Amino acid sequence: MKRTFVYGFALACLALVGAAAPAPAQQVQRIAAIVNDEVVSGFDVEQRIDMVIKSTRLRDTPETRRRLRQRVLRGLIDETLQLQAAQRNNISVSEADLQRAYGVLERQNKLEAGRLVDFLRANGLSQDALARQLRAEIAWSKLVRRRLQPSVSIGEDEVNEVLDRLQANADLPETRLSEILLPVDSPENEDETLREAGRLVQQLRDGAPFNAVAREFSRGATANDGGEIGWVQPGQLAEELDRAVAALAVGAISEPVRAAGGYYIIKLHERRSIAGDDPLETRLALKQVRVPLPGGRTGPNVGPARDLTRQVMARAPGCGGLGAVAAELEIQDAGDLGTVKLRELPEEIRGAVAELPIGEFSKPIITADAIMLLMVCERDVPKVEPPDRQRIEQELLGRRLAMLAQRYLRDLRRDAVVELR
Repeated sequence: MKRTFVYGFALACLALVGAAAPAPAQQVQRIAAIVNDEVVSGFDVEQRIDMVIKSTRLRDTPETRRRLRQRVLRGLIDETLQLQAAQRNNISVSEADLQRAYGVLERQNKLEAGRLVDFLRANGLSQDALARQLRAEIAWSKLVRRRLQPSVSIGEDEVNEVLDRLQANADLPETRLSEILLPVDSPENEDETLREAGRLVQQLRDGAPFNAVAREFSRGATANDGGEIGWVQPGQLAEELDRAVAALAVGAISEPVRAAGGYYIIKLHERRSIAGDDPLETRLALKQVRVPLPGGRTGPNVGPARDLTRQVMARAPGCGGLGAVAAELEIQDAGDLGTVKLRELPEEIRGAVAELPIGEFSKPIITADAIMLLMVCERDVPKVEPPDRQRIEQELLGRRLAMLAQRYLRDLRRDAVVELR
């Protein structure tokens, strides 16, 4: 299981369309909070709301902004506490640190090197707001490594316990999961937390990206990883969560589940045998046919484009003849996509080709500007190697460190003087 405290925010590029709605002047100019004598302004809050709405694909309405404001303010207060703690420990974030973070975001979002700032500007988003968030995450990562990691050690018995469990459960299924945790801090906020969890479930089922929503809304230890828990075996989770996972289909999102700490939302990415293959490591040689939709998916060209894709599907005799048929039908965008891991594909495409027989077409995939057909020409499923001792130790260390970091931040909140305005 990968654990990281850096670069938790990743822009969902496909969701960034158009500039953000301007916030009311009274919201921008006011002081939102004072954290140990340091001001968090209404302007900071509104800029971060813009980023949350765009990255999670929420509808930009006054009601959405109202609901986000308190949660965003709490996140900015936490970032202020993290930066203050780093400063007290003589930890700084250099310009080189920030540029490396920009580079990571550019690669994650398939942008050319050095184009992130232009991308933010074109979509009405603030570079200063992003820089503040990244500085807080980088500083916190450095602080956690310096202050907490030296006190964490993983014993041989802990590693042996994991190895023994893997061997004993070799024939059982395990699941790859992501989570969102909304804590219930007191009985008084139980109902509101459940309502908020229900709203998030609906937004996720309407297409909001789970990893972006988890980064912005989850308060669990996995939030900076987009909620990614990793592979989980029966009995590792709380009983309530185990039951919910057992009832989920692959790709499904659970209803809010009440367990220790609060309400959880679980997404089940895949199932496999513990000793079996890892489906996401499958390498596929793909071909595609892409028929453009100049007027978009609701324009007048949808019907003719569908007819053209049906002709391709009826006439192409498999991978070898796809190019010739596309040329006969004067389809310019057709050919090899190369060999890729299933893990590297967007989720919609992954679902279309994961079990597609070799030489057959996928169902048509309608995007904003095209109808796409995919064909698998080769499939290589590698055997999963069981984790070695070093990998298990690193995973246990990451989990322990994430838990300690969460407790450290809780202590910072408890000791802080925070005045809300």
